Amino acid sequence: MHHASILRFGLTLITALVVLLGGVAFALYQSGRASTPVDELDKPVMAAQIEFLADAMQKRAAQIASHPQTLACFTSAAADLCQAQAVNLHALNQDATVLFVTDGQNQLLPGFLPRETRQLLANAGKGGAGTAATFTLSQSHPVTSAQGQRLGFVIVEQSVPQLQALFDTLPLPDDAAYAELQQRQGDGKSEASVLMRRGNQAIKPSNNPVRIALAGTPWTIAIWRHDEAAVERIAPYVLVWLVVSLVAAIMVMSFVLIVRNRINDNLRVLVKLTNDVRQQRLRTDYPVTLSEFKSSLDTMLKLGKVMLGRQKEVSSQARQDHLSQVHNRLSFDEKQKELFASMKDGWSHSLLILDIDNFKQVNDTFGHEAGDQLIIKFGRALKTCLRNSDFIARLGGDEFCVLFPFTPLDRARELSERLRSNMPESVELIPGVTQKLSWSGGLSEYSRDDKRDNEALARADAALLEAKRGGRNATRIRAAA
Repeated sequence: MHHASILRFGLTLITALVVLLGGVAFALYQSGRASTPVDELDKPVMAAQIEFLADAMQKRAAQIASHPQTLACFTSAAADLCQAQAVNLHALNQDATVLFVTDGQNQLLPGFLPRETRQLLANAGKGGAGTAATFTLSQSHPVTSAQGQRLGFVIVEQSVPQLQALFDTLPLPDDAAYAELQQRQGDGKSEASVLMRRGNQAIKPSNNPVRIALAGTPWTIAIWRHDEAAVERIAPYVLVWLVVSLVAAIMVMSFVLIVRNRINDNLRVLVKLTNDVRQQRLRTDYPVTLSEFKSSLDTMLKLGKVMLGRQKEVSSQARQDHLSQVHNRLSFDEKQKELFASMKDGWSHSLLILDIDNFKQVNDTFGHEAGDQLIIKFGRALKTCLRNSDFIARLGGDEFCVLFPFTPLDRARELSERLRSNMPESVELIPGVTQKLSWSGGLSEYSRDDKRDNEALARADAALLEAKRGGRNATRIRAAA
């Protein structure tokens, strides 16, 4: 059976993030390769300037074609009218040549002098200009009558002397691209002529060009770019993916390790609490650093206090005589072993065995209830008259024993005499029955020469027997040999 772990969850999260980041990098790579028309993506400034000039010439041709005097010239073909319009147009368009060409016959109207117009006449109405490899633009626009009949064309022709300078502004990476300014031939079949060149011409044979047609002109910009290998194209994306994945993995793993360490620390606190409860002790504080463990710890601490209280209660009851409410024989044996073991450190301990005088007579005369009351009252009197450090136990029947820890025999004799003088003279057993309270005792001291812990108890028991034989209500002493 496989067990989940925080570390495994962290590795799973890292794997998911790496895959996700890989998908994002691939999507960015694909979007970068998406085929966007070059003329929309990065059309050169020169193309925009030339197209602007061509558009202005087209608009000028349209304005001239719609002028009333132009329409009158085409309608009447009167020499004086056409010449007057030619003079006006020349005055307004000194940087350009304007021609009026009739429809069908493709003849110049009077007043408009020919200027290499053979190709212009042949291509009139085809939206473009002559095909000679000259830096000249021409635009034509039809002239129509009020009834919509086409009468001819207005042709506007203008040179572009700054074309070379514009072509030189074409941005090309060093040794990574090659460009040509090409001019289409008038028949549309012949190969385009090259007007200008720039860049590394060695790139041209191995790549297909990107062509940018200049609207309104016979010119086209052809650009050959160095075709990067697939590895070169994808390498930056892979590098970014690896770096970001590494950073993400380090961050996630650091967070996972911090969380795991925090959880382990808090679990150790819970284990410590459990061990303390097992050993019947509780500390004042069990600090945890995660709030998720606080409520569980509080609950366990409350349960531990209840369990410890019950354990102490049970332990106390197991070591306490139920009748006299002093220690029982089991507890006495444990305490005696503890004191005897400390003898090697130089400590002195004494013990006193006590028997209630005439106890059997009380039982036989007044019954066991009276006898039990005598034991109860005697145990209570012992606890009242002795020191808190003295250990009192009932060994059985009416026999009690007092351990004097860290007390030599002479001092124990004084304590025994003070106990006899402080004990009450009589106690009431049952209503109407009062008994004189007296006891016989045997006193001895633990010796370093003793082989067993109960040898001092045997000497005290022998002294007790002497006290009983001597008439009771007395204490005898039996020291170690």
